[in-house]
Amino acid sequence: MGDTPTVRRARSLLQLTSLASLVLAAACAGATPAATGTTPTARREPELREARSVAPPEAPAPRPPPSAPPAGRAVTIGAGGDAIFHLKVIRSAAEHAAEGGFSHVLGALRDVIGDDEVAIANLETPLSERVPPETGDPPTLGAPSAVALALAAAGIDVCSVANNHSYDQTAAGMTDTLRALRDADVLAVGAADEEATAPGPVIVERDGVRVAFVAFTERVNRSPLAQGNYTHVARYDDALAAEVLSSARSRADVVVLSIHWSHDFIQTPRLAQRERARRLVDAGADLILGTGPHVLQEVERLASPRGEAVVAYSLGNLVSNQALRYRTGRSIPLSMHPAVVLPTLRDGAWLRVRFSIEGEAVRVERLEAIPLWTFNNYLDVALHRQARLDVRVGPLRSMDDALRAERRPVIEAALGPAVTLLP
Repeated sequence: MGDTPTVRRARSLLQLTSLASLVLAAACAGATPAATGTTPTARREPELREARSVAPPEAPAPRPPPSAPPAGRAVTIGAGGDAIFHLKVIRSAAEHAAEGGFSHVLGALRDVIGDDEVAIANLETPLSERVPPETGDPPTLGAPSAVALALAAAGIDVCSVANNHSYDQTAAGMTDTLRALRDADVLAVGAADEEATAPGPVIVERDGVRVAFVAFTERVNRSPLAQGNYTHVARYDDALAAEVLSSARSRADVVVLSIHWSHDFIQTPRLAQRERARRLVDAGADLILGTGPHVLQEVERLASPRGEAVVAYSLGNLVSNQALRYRTGRSIPLSMHPAVVLPTLRDGAWLRVRFSIEGEAVRVERLEAIPLWTFNNYLDVALHRQARLDVRVGPLRSMDDALRAERRPVIEAALGPAVTLLP
């Protein structure tokens, strides 16, 4: 019986292999001796290449496409100012229990805060009532733990708890606050059981971008009234801030610093704040969110060692009972305390900063804000025109025409030209 095709292919392959070996041997015999130090592996490489050259032909394996450069990553940070739950804000929630209580107070923020944002606000009221809250100068603040659930429902992801009212309910009240936020799945930064970890960073990852949050306060109104182990609030110190920012920088793509500074009702940042902001950006902050003055202040863009940074010197109040005696178009009585009549205390802004990250570079793609207003019908209740107190925050666009016409130019001027003011 004659050779089968399989046998013939095998014989041809053997002949080709033998022929290749003879050619290789002849070439090696006339070659210059290899240099000292050439490894056996290096001498075998021609044999391996030759053997591969006579292998049976096969369809070439598809080559992977050239690797594309990593796509740019981006994240949006949303931020509001001071969330202050004065006694009348708490009363408003109670009188609107059927409408959701504190969710009635904060619920309109759900239409402002985008699902793609990592949202932060300054919680300037401990979620505890160990000490009876009372009006005063300064007031003693405290609110029910239900506030935390309303913050979460409104879209808040992170709360800074480092501010001058942090110890209004003592250190034990701050422990209550951290527990309430944790139970509501809201992250807290600015306080911790250990003093060293109080400033953060707290890391949030969104769409493959790591965002580090750090928080400090320049001062507190009261003592923690505690001995031994207790919850510590992050007190500001230049050297400590630089150290914490450096740590945050090494662990994240974008670093956000919340700082409670300045003093009540100051409309423009002081030179010392601008100088500090510059140092904090150099130390690693990409976004500085100032709180404390209760009024809106300028937002500016700064060059940073990584590209660009944003400083919002004060985001005003997110919600409060301040300016409860103000009415649209009313002149401000100079004889009354500013806290009850200044309309700028009811102006607010939800700031949005869109950062893009390319390698180590951080760029500001968008810088915009939605104007807010805290509705407060205290005067109508006091004059018996309405029965229930109603204090709630919402976008300015949802308010009446006269109020929008009055407040929007004021908010736009306060934030400055770097910010695009949205409807």
